[in-house]
Amino acid sequence: MIPQVLIKRKENKLKQCDVAKILHIDKQTYYLKENGKSEFTITEAKKLAIYYGCTLDELFN
Repeated sequence: MIPQVLIKRKENKLKQCDVAKILHIDKQTYYLKENGKSEFTITEAKKLAIYYGCTLDELFN
């Protein structure tokens, strides 16, 4: 199953490093989170949902 955060990133034509900058984290840290090796904090999740214009449920369901 492809994570919604990956789909949203690709729909918006962003690179992992672009989203890492939005979240103010290292690009390697973002890679781990996007690939399910680490979890997003609630603050990071909210920032992404606002940025992509969707709900947390849509992004992480």
